[in-house]
Amino acid sequence: MAQDHNMSISSLYDNQSSPRYEERLIVITKGLILEYTRTLSLVVSIDLSDNNLSGEFPEGITKLFGLVFLNLSMNHITGRIPESISKLRQLSSLDLSSNKLFGSIPSSMSSLSSLGYLNLSNNNFSDKIPFIGQMSTFTKSAFAGNPNLCGAPLVIKCQDEGIDKSVEDKIDSGFVDQWFYLSIGLGFAVGILVPYFVLAMRRSWCDAYFDFVDKIVKWLLFRKRVTYAINHAERK
Repeated sequence: MAQDHNMSISSLYDNQSSPRYEERLIVITKGLILEYTRTLSLVVSIDLSDNNLSGEFPEGITKLFGLVFLNLSMNHITGRIPESISKLRQLSSLDLSSNKLFGSIPSSMSSLSSLGYLNLSNNNFSDKIPFIGQMSTFTKSAFAGNPNLCGAPLVIKCQDEGIDKSVEDKIDSGFVDQWFYLSIGLGFAVGILVPYFVLAMRRSWCDAYFDFVDKIVKWLLFRKRVTYAINHAERK
Protein backbone atom coordinates (compact mmCIF):
# COMPACT_ATOMS: atom_id res chain seq x y z
CA MET A 1 0.00 0.00 0.00
CA ALA A 2 1.48 3.32 -1.02
CA GLN A 3 1.74 6.11 1.46
CA ASP A 4 -0.70 8.99 0.94
CA HIS A 5 0.51 12.39 2.04
CA ASN A 6 -2.12 15.09 2.46
CA MET A 7 -0.92 18.60 3.27
CA SER A 8 -3.49 21.05 4.49
CA ILE A 9 -2.52 24.62 5.25
CA SER A 10 -4.97 26.58 7.32
CA SER A 11 -4.99 30.37 7.52
CA LEU A 12 -5.09 31.91 10.97
CA TYR A 13 -5.34 35.56 12.00
CA ASP A 14 -3.88 37.40 14.94
CA ASN A 15 -5.24 40.50 16.68
CA GLN A 16 -3.95 42.80 13.91
CA SER A 17 -5.82 40.88 11.21
CA SER A 18 -2.56 39.86 9.52
CA PRO A 19 -2.62 36.31 8.19
CA ARG A 20 -0.15 33.70 9.32
CA TYR A 21 0.01 30.07 8.31
CA GLU A 22 0.29 26.85 10.20
CA GLU A 23 1.51 23.72 8.44
CA ARG A 24 -0.16 20.44 9.13
CA LEU A 25 0.84 17.12 7.57
CA ILE A 26 -1.26 13.98 7.75
CA VAL A 27 0.57 10.81 6.82
CA ILE A 28 -1.54 7.73 6.10
CA THR A 29 0.70 4.67 5.99
CA LYS A 30 -0.02 0.98 6.58
CA GLY A 31 -3.39 1.72 8.13
CA LEU A 32 -1.93 4.30 10.51
CA ILE A 33 -2.98 7.94 10.47
CA LEU A 34 -0.24 10.19 11.83
CA GLU A 35 -0.55 13.96 12.13
CA TYR A 36 2.48 16.23 12.32
CA THR A 37 2.42 19.93 13.15
CA ARG A 38 5.34 21.25 15.18
CA THR A 39 7.65 18.39 14.14
CA LEU A 40 6.81 18.64 10.45
CA SER A 41 10.38 19.49 9.49
CA LEU A 42 11.58 16.27 11.09
CA VAL A 43 9.39 14.00 8.96
CA VAL A 44 11.32 12.20 6.24
CA SER A 45 9.62 9.65 4.02
CA ILE A 46 10.76 7.67 0.97
CA ASP A 47 8.16 5.73 -1.01
CA LEU A 48 9.47 4.20 -4.24
CA SER A 49 7.20 1.18 -4.22
CA ASP A 50 6.09 -0.51 -7.46
CA ASN A 51 8.52 1.38 -9.70
CA ASN A 52 10.31 -1.54 -11.39
CA LEU A 53 13.57 -0.57 -9.68
CA SER A 54 16.52 -2.95 -9.87
CA GLY A 55 20.04 -3.23 -8.51
CA GLU A 56 21.38 -3.85 -5.01
CA PHE A 57 19.95 -2.39 -1.84
CA PRO A 58 21.29 1.21 -1.63
CA GLU A 59 23.41 1.27 1.52
CA GLY A 60 23.54 5.06 1.33
CA ILE A 61 19.96 5.14 2.62
CA THR A 62 21.26 4.07 6.02
CA LYS A 63 22.98 7.46 6.29
CA LEU A 64 19.62 9.26 6.29
CA PHE A 65 19.46 9.26 10.07
CA GLY A 66 16.13 11.15 10.18
CA LEU A 67 14.31 8.67 7.96
CA VAL A 68 10.92 7.68 9.37
CA PHE A 69 9.15 5.84 6.54
CA LEU A 70 10.86 3.67 3.92
CA ASN A 71 8.90 1.75 1.30
CA LEU A 72 10.78 -0.01 -1.50
CA SER A 73 8.29 -2.83 -1.97
CA MET A 74 7.26 -4.44 -5.28
CA ASN A 75 10.51 -3.80 -7.13
CA HIS A 76 13.44 -5.97 -8.27
CA ILE A 77 15.99 -4.94 -5.65
CA THR A 78 18.66 -7.55 -4.89
CA GLY A 79 21.50 -7.90 -2.41
CA ARG A 80 21.49 -7.95 1.36
CA ILE A 81 20.12 -5.63 4.00
CA PRO A 82 23.24 -3.94 5.46
CA GLU A 83 23.97 -4.17 9.18
CA SER A 84 24.20 -0.38 9.18
CA ILE A 85 20.41 -0.18 8.87
CA SER A 86 20.43 -0.06 12.67
CA LYS A 87 21.62 3.56 12.36
CA LEU A 88 18.09 4.57 11.31
CA ARG A 89 16.98 5.15 14.90
CA GLN A 90 13.90 7.13 13.84
CA LEU A 91 12.61 4.50 11.41
CA SER A 92 8.97 3.76 12.12
CA SER A 93 7.89 1.83 9.02
CA LEU A 94 9.97 -0.44 6.78
CA ASP A 95 8.52 -2.26 3.78
CA LEU A 96 10.92 -4.24 1.57
CA SER A 97 8.42 -6.88 0.51
CA SER A 98 8.21 -8.45 -2.96
CA ASN A 99 11.81 -7.92 -3.99
CA LYS A 100 14.76 -10.24 -4.59
CA LEU A 101 16.70 -9.58 -1.40
CA PHE A 102 18.65 -12.51 0.01
CA GLY A 103 20.97 -13.50 2.84
CA SER A 104 20.39 -13.26 6.58
CA ILE A 105 18.21 -10.66 8.22
CA PRO A 106 20.62 -8.41 10.14
CA SER A 107 20.53 -9.00 13.88
CA SER A 108 21.17 -5.28 14.33
CA MET A 109 17.54 -4.61 13.34
CA SER A 110 16.50 -5.77 16.79
CA SER A 111 17.77 -2.44 18.14
CA LEU A 112 15.34 -0.36 16.03
CA SER A 113 13.12 0.50 18.98
CA SER A 114 10.94 2.93 16.96
CA LEU A 115 10.06 0.37 14.30
CA GLY A 116 6.33 -0.27 14.47
CA TYR A 117 5.72 -1.82 11.05
CA LEU A 118 7.89 -4.34 9.19
CA ASN A 119 7.29 -6.28 5.99
CA LEU A 120 10.06 -8.47 4.56
CA SER A 121 7.74 -10.98 2.90
CA ASN A 122 8.22 -12.52 -0.55
CA ASN A 123 11.99 -12.29 -0.82
CA ASN A 124 14.81 -14.83 -0.68
CA PHE A 125 15.99 -14.33 2.88
CA SER A 126 17.57 -17.32 4.60
CA ASP A 127 18.87 -18.56 7.97
CA LYS A 128 17.41 -17.91 11.39
CA ILE A 129 15.24 -14.88 12.12
CA PRO A 130 16.82 -12.67 14.82
CA PHE A 131 13.67 -12.84 16.94
CA ILE A 132 14.91 -10.64 19.77
CA GLY A 133 14.40 -7.06 20.86
CA GLN A 134 12.09 -5.08 18.61
CA MET A 135 12.05 -7.92 16.08
CA SER A 136 10.12 -10.08 18.54
CA THR A 137 7.10 -7.75 18.23
CA PHE A 138 6.30 -8.79 14.65
CA THR A 139 4.17 -11.72 13.53
CA LYS A 140 4.96 -14.40 10.95
CA SER A 141 3.25 -12.38 8.21
CA ALA A 142 6.22 -9.99 8.23
CA PHE A 143 8.49 -12.86 7.11
CA ALA A 144 6.14 -14.95 4.94
CA GLY A 145 7.17 -16.02 1.46
CA ASN A 146 10.82 -16.66 2.36
CA PRO A 147 11.12 -20.47 2.12
CA ASN A 148 14.68 -20.53 3.50
CA LEU A 149 13.87 -18.60 6.68
CA CYS A 150 13.45 -20.48 9.94
CA GLY A 151 12.88 -19.93 13.62
CA ALA A 152 10.26 -17.95 15.53
CA PRO A 153 7.74 -16.62 14.75
CA LEU A 154 7.61 -19.11 11.85
CA VAL A 155 6.64 -22.71 12.50
CA ILE A 156 9.72 -23.91 10.60
CA LYS A 157 12.51 -24.82 13.01
CA CYS A 158 16.15 -24.33 12.15
CA GLN A 159 18.35 -27.39 11.71
CA ASP A 160 20.85 -26.24 14.32
CA GLU A 161 18.04 -26.04 16.87
CA GLY A 162 17.30 -29.76 16.40
CA ILE A 163 21.01 -30.66 16.54
CA ASP A 164 21.56 -28.61 19.65
CA LYS A 165 18.59 -30.29 21.32
CA SER A 166 19.77 -33.82 20.53
CA VAL A 167 23.33 -33.04 21.62
CA GLU A 168 22.02 -31.51 24.83
CA ASP A 169 19.91 -34.61 25.52
CA LYS A 170 22.92 -36.86 24.95
CA ILE A 171 25.08 -34.78 27.26
CA ASP A 172 22.41 -34.82 29.96
CA SER A 173 21.97 -38.59 29.57
CA GLY A 174 25.71 -39.22 29.76
CA PHE A 175 25.98 -36.95 32.79
CA VAL A 176 23.23 -38.88 34.61
CA ASP A 177 24.84 -42.24 33.74
CA GLN A 178 28.22 -41.10 35.04
CA TRP A 179 26.75 -39.99 38.35
CA PHE A 180 24.75 -43.23 38.60
CA TYR A 181 27.80 -45.47 38.23
CA LEU A 182 29.88 -43.20 40.42
CA SER A 183 27.32 -43.38 43.21
CA ILE A 184 27.25 -47.19 42.98
CA GLY A 185 31.03 -47.34 43.22
CA LEU A 186 31.14 -44.96 46.17
CA GLY A 187 28.38 -46.88 47.94
CA PHE A 188 30.19 -50.18 47.50
CA ALA A 189 33.47 -48.73 48.72
CA VAL A 190 31.86 -47.15 51.76
CA GLY A 191 30.03 -50.38 52.59
CA ILE A 192 33.32 -52.31 52.55
CA LEU A 193 35.80 -49.82 53.99
CA VAL A 194 33.77 -48.28 56.82
CA PRO A 195 33.22 -51.56 58.72
CA TYR A 196 36.88 -52.47 58.10
CA PHE A 197 38.19 -49.23 59.61
CA VAL A 198 35.77 -49.42 62.52
CA LEU A 199 36.77 -52.98 63.34
CA ALA A 200 40.45 -52.18 62.90
CA MET A 201 40.19 -49.33 65.41
CA ARG A 202 38.23 -51.37 67.98
CA ARG A 203 39.84 -54.71 68.75
CA SER A 204 36.99 -55.85 70.97
CA TRP A 205 34.45 -55.02 68.27
CA CYS A 206 36.53 -56.95 65.77
CA ASP A 207 36.54 -60.07 67.95
CA ALA A 208 32.81 -59.79 68.62
CA TYR A 209 32.07 -59.27 64.93
CA PHE A 210 33.98 -62.34 63.78
CA ASP A 211 32.51 -64.44 66.65
CA PHE A 212 29.08 -63.43 65.43
CA VAL A 213 29.96 -64.35 61.85
CA ASP A 214 31.29 -67.74 63.00
CA LYS A 215 28.05 -68.45 64.87
CA ILE A 216 25.98 -67.57 61.83
CA VAL A 217 28.07 -69.84 59.60
CA LYS A 218 27.90 -72.72 62.08
CA TRP A 219 24.15 -72.29 62.44
CA LEU A 220 23.68 -72.38 58.67
CA LEU A 221 25.84 -75.52 58.38
CA PHE A 222 23.89 -77.17 61.19
CA ARG A 223 20.57 -76.38 59.52
CA LYS A 224 21.86 -77.80 56.27
CA ARG A 225 22.94 -81.08 57.94
CA VAL A 226 19.61 -81.44 59.74
CA THR A 227 17.67 -80.86 56.54
CA TYR A 228 19.83 -83.38 54.72
CA ALA A 229 19.34 -85.99 57.46
CA ILE A 230 15.53 -85.54 57.42
CA ASN A 231 15.32 -85.84 53.67
CA HIS A 232 17.56 -88.92 53.72
CA ALA A 233 15.40 -90.62 56.41
CA GLU A 234 12.17 -89.92 54.48
CA ARG A 235 13.59 -91.57 51.37
CA LYS A 236 14.27 -94.78 53.33
